[in-house]
Amino acid sequence: MLAAIRLDISNERMEGLNSKARLLSHRSFGFHSADPLIALIYLCCTGPTITPPLR
Repeated sequence: MLAAIRLDISNERMEGLNSKARLLSHRSFGFHSADPLIALIYLCCTGPTITPPLR
């Protein structure tokens, strides 16, 4: 807390990301493993650079 006051920083960006990940976690209750949840978090919380797999 003292570092936040001294450096004038806040954790609002990280709290927003945690909130979005928690919401996605609640939406993913039908998944059989953690891999689809992790992919969904990456998809929703990062930029839209999606490369399709090469055949």
